[in-house]
Amino acid sequence: MTVTTTIHTEMRRHDRAVDDPTIIKAFLHRCKMIVLSIHDEPFPYIVPLSYGYELTDDGLIIYFHGAAVGHKVDLYRKNPHVSFCLAEPAATIIEDDPVCNSGQNYFSVVGRGVMEELKGEDRVKAMDSIMHHYMGDNGEFSWTYPKQMLDSMAFWALRVHELSAKTRQVMATR
Repeated sequence: MTVTTTIHTEMRRHDRAVDDPTIIKAFLHRCKMIVLSIHDEPFPYIVPLSYGYELTDDGLIIYFHGAAVGHKVDLYRKNPHVSFCLAEPAATIIEDDPVCNSGQNYFSVVGRGVMEELKGEDRVKAMDSIMHHYMGDNGEFSWTYPKQMLDSMAFWALRVHELSAKTRQVMATR
């Protein structure tokens, strides 16, 4: 399946839009948690997850793993269209005068795509991506996973169709 990720920069504060894939990839590497919004009734189901990712000519793919059964898995299978958000966990507060002009530095990526359950060797690729994201990747690390462990888990690829990235980086003067 080939999906090209569209980077949208049409936003009210277009001066804060980020459309450089290199900068977005650096943020994906730096960030360690993603929040998914999954279709549920009557409200969306929102869950924070660990992830791995791959940015290719075909677009952005975000990998997940977890229990093979449960509410989240049921929802993915019922409707695989999801939205996501990644944001810096600790932004610097910028004080201004008047105080209502104060704000905070941030970097965020939001988007949407389609979840696909992975089978076979694609599960190993997903697990490697997740491990490399959290453990580092200089070609030094390689892992083997017991077949029993892989078979007891579900692996998913979020094929990102569109995303928006936004930042505010102001130097504190106080």
